[in-house]
Amino acid sequence: KAVVSTQSTGKLTYTLALLKPDVYANTISHRAILNKIKEEQFYISEERVLKWSKAQAEEFYREHRGKFFFQRLTEFMSSGEFHALVLAHPTEPAVSKWRSMLGVTKCYRARETDPESIRAMYGLSDTRNACHGSDSNESFMAEYAAIFGADWQPPNDQHASQ
Repeated sequence: KAVVSTQSTGKLTYTLALLKPDVYANTISHRAILNKIKEEQFYISEERVLKWSKAQAEEFYREHRGKFFFQRLTEFMSSGEFHALVLAHPTEPAVSKWRSMLGVTKCYRARETDPESIRAMYGLSDTRNACHGSDSNESFMAEYAAIFGADWQPPNDQHASQ
């Protein structure tokens, strides 16, 4: 397994971002979030547009099986195409920086506590909250494998787009 550096040593750090189906379907919101990503000095190292079956969504979100929102979340995530991106950051830990940009999971709370966050501006509910972000380096690696079908290998980031 690759080691993902979380130190600000000049090495890129990585995280997974999912721009959920409602955001991907809305060109204005989708473009605005991509612009925010670039404004915060993230590079897009790898990306893919996907449409999951219900079973694929259930597998990805299996840690939430049995929770009250599981069915609603997996139905939503299998309702249309979404945009998966591997984000790289040159100076800050990518996982925590992206999650900070997202804001809290529940959009109504995000609107009160962090009105400039992505979820405050583009989220609709606790499951339709605009975007997903890995919560740790370990989650990133597992989620990467689920999305891209391979174990994580740091890319040659000379080709990453900014």
